Amino acid sequence: MLYYLPSCNFTAAHKETSRIIRQYLSTRGVETGGCCRMMKNRLQPGDSVVQNCQNCTWIMQENRPDIAQTSLYEFLLADETFPWPDYHGERITVQDCLRAREKPAEQRAIRTMLERMNMVPVELTENYEKASFCGTWRYEPVSPANLRDEPERCAWVEERGLITPVDPAEKQRLMQEWVKQYETDRVAVYCNSCLKGVLLGGADGVHVLDLAFAGMK
Repeated sequence: MLYYLPSCNFTAAHKETSRIIRQYLSTRGVETGGCCRMMKNRLQPGDSVVQNCQNCTWIMQENRPDIAQTSLYEFLLADETFPWPDYHGERITVQDCLRAREKPAEQRAIRTMLERMNMVPVELTENYEKASFCGTWRYEPVSPANLRDEPERCAWVEERGLITPVDPAEKQRLMQEWVKQYETDRVAVYCNSCLKGVLLGGADGVHVLDLAFAGMK
């Protein structure tokens, strides 16, 4: 069985897009599952998942390495009938995510999606495997749920000093400094925490999935 992990955070922040995605996937034979923390115990050998969340990916990799994963971005590109919207050559900055540095296929898929939508991806210096940004995630304490469900990844994060909790005012200042490098009107992201950080910094961030499913009902 092929399941879609809808991401609790994405679903909460993008209710209409999330509804449309679930409806679209149901017509392609993909069953929408629940939260990855629950699904990791329900999946059976031979199942596979489609996901759109960096944290879901980590949890599944650590708890169910037997389950094949693919990103929703790669899934969409494989659908020759997908009705890509047209953004008329808009230049848009691509904000890569630190937690996707080991997923070049997903990163390439993001650029290809933008091109399919008649957009021009604009690269930052810290892109692909050099990405160091993860928005608000880097400046908040590790959640107890993540310590429980992905202890190996949490240890990996701690060893590299990737998370430094700060107060809200400092977090906003850091995000405002970061977004100064953007040269386009909009910034495309594919991570929930990255989007929060871009918006907190005052830039016009937009999730790639909101772009792709705009106009669909």
